[in-house]
Amino acid sequence: MLRSCLLLLLTCLLGAAPPKGTLVIVGGHGTTPDIMDAFLKGAGGRGGVIGIIPTATEDPEGEIKDWNETLPPNGITLVPLDVRKREDSSAPAMLEAAARCTGFWFSGGDQARVGDKIVGTPLQKLILDKYKAGAVVGGTSAGAAIMSKIMLVGEDVFGKLDLREMGPNAYITREGMGFLPPDVVIDQHFVKRGRQNRLLSIAMTYPGVLAIGVDETTALVVRKGVGTVYGASGVMVFDTRGMKLKGGSFTDLKLHFLRKGGTIDLATRAVKP
Repeated sequence: MLRSCLLLLLTCLLGAAPPKGTLVIVGGHGTTPDIMDAFLKGAGGRGGVIGIIPTATEDPEGEIKDWNETLPPNGITLVPLDVRKREDSSAPAMLEAAARCTGFWFSGGDQARVGDKIVGTPLQKLILDKYKAGAVVGGTSAGAAIMSKIMLVGEDVFGKLDLREMGPNAYITREGMGFLPPDVVIDQHFVKRGRQNRLLSIAMTYPGVLAIGVDETTALVVRKGVGTVYGASGVMVFDTRGMKLKGGSFTDLKLHFLRKGGTIDLATRAVKP
C-alpha cells in the first residue's frame, strides 16, 4: 500500500506536461526499418547529432563502430559518450559533448552498469533535460530497461537470471534513468524469453504500476505521453490499477497485447489495438 501511494504521489508531482522528446524503447535482438526511422527522425534527421552510450555492453568499441556504419551515411554526426567509470559522468568534456546532442542511444548489455555509472550523475540530469526539451532517447535490451525509474536488474532474489520465480519482491530492482513516468516499468526480450513472471512479480511488488514488456525486434515509441508499437512482434501491457492482492494471489489485473500500430496512453492507460 505504501509503495502504491508513493507511486501515485510521484506520478502526480512529475506527470504534468509530457516531455517534448521521443523515446524509442527496443526489446532487443535488432530493429526494423520503421524503428530506426523513428529514432533518426526524432534526432532531427540529416544534421542531427546522436550520442552513443555503450556503457551497458562489454564491447563499447564494437558498439560505436556499428553506429559509425549507420549514422554518418545518413548525414548524422556520431558523438561517443563512452562512460567507463562513474567519474566520467561528471567530466566537463563528457557533459560538453552530450550537450551538443539531439539524440542519445543506450546499448544492450547489463543495465546495472548504467545504474552504477550514470544514474544520479550530472550526465543523467543533462540527458533528462535534453529529452524534456525535445531530444530523442533510444535503447535496446538493457538500454530499454534503463528507461524506467523502477529498473528491473534481471536477477531474482537468489541472484540468478530468468528463474520462474513469481511473487512480491521476487526480482531485484534499482533506480533507472527515469525517462518514463515513475509508475511505468519496462522489461525486454519479453515474449521471446517468456518473462511474464517478472512483470507479474513487479505488479505484486508495486501495486498500481503500469508494467510493459517489449518483445524482440519491436519498439514502444513514446511521444507526448502516448506509446505506439513499431516493429515485428508486440508489446504486453499489465495495468495493475484496480488489481486486488491477497497473500500470494491477485485478481482483477488488466492485460493487453498490442501489435504494430497499437497505442497506449501512459497517463490514462487507454489502449487502442
